[in-house]
Amino acid sequence: MLKYYKFGDEGPEETDHKEAEFINIEEPTQLEVEALEQELRLPHTFVNDPLDPKERPRVEQELPATLIIVRIPRLPTAMEKHHLTTVPLGIIFTRDKIITICRDRDLVVNLLKRASRKPKPNCRFSVAFKLLIESSRDFINHLERLEELTNRAESTLSKAQQNEEIMMLLTIEKALINYTVALRSNRGIMEKLMENTTIHLRPEEIDLLERALTENQQAIFTADIFGQVLGSMSDAFGTIISNNLNKVMKFLTGITIILMLPTLIAGLYGMNVVLPLEKHPYAFWIILFGCSISGILLWLFFSRKRWV
Repeated sequence: MLKYYKFGDEGPEETDHKEAEFINIEEPTQLEVEALEQELRLPHTFVNDPLDPKERPRVEQELPATLIIVRIPRLPTAMEKHHLTTVPLGIIFTRDKIITICRDRDLVVNLLKRASRKPKPNCRFSVAFKLLIESSRDFINHLERLEELTNRAESTLSKAQQNEEIMMLLTIEKALINYTVALRSNRGIMEKLMENTTIHLRPEEIDLLERALTENQQAIFTADIFGQVLGSMSDAFGTIISNNLNKVMKFLTGITIILMLPTLIAGLYGMNVVLPLEKHPYAFWIILFGCSISGILLWLFFSRKRWV
């Protein structure tokens, strides 16, 4: 799907093909991709690479266009539940147009609509930097959401025998790794743009890039702290699970020992040999009483030692 926009006072506004300053591509068909490549004379890889879900951030120049690929966070669908991940976003700059390519719908336009200062047509790279600023803020918001899930798992830490909390921690840890890798890769792209002498940035664009770097660094700092907390929680979960297992094994061992003495007595009196009390009229009840007393005494002894 191709949508055409121009920059108004309230951000990007939909317009027709001729007046378009900004083209947003979402889930394009092969015919749309080929038509766009021919119309704007874009390299084939510039349009197709950002659609690859595993594409890594990079900057690539091939006249008359410049491609920037970064990774931005996306919210999970109802089916994915807590599975937070990132998707590649391609930003192509031509002489008079800005083109964004993303596999997910409405991500780019929503990011630009939230920007505090709207992009200006004469500052083309400001679009990319505003997207980076807003995506870094989204990273922080998503990390806060992960922290809420972690706190929910922490509230049930004493009941860590359940698999649901453990799987939630694994999902959160996986999302955190994806976020950290994406943030650090995006930072490398921004630093490369700052040092690139072939891309002439205006003072306003340099200011936006510095703000994007600051927001990115804050997101990385938040992710690092959260990673340390999550690592400590994972260790605590492992310790609690091991402790719960030890308690269960100790209880079962104690019960086995308590039952062992009555079983021994009953086994001895089941032998086909001459035994005491064998002709006593109340032999059965005496033996049963002895088994019960031995079991109770062992139970009281183990309870006093807190072994059961």
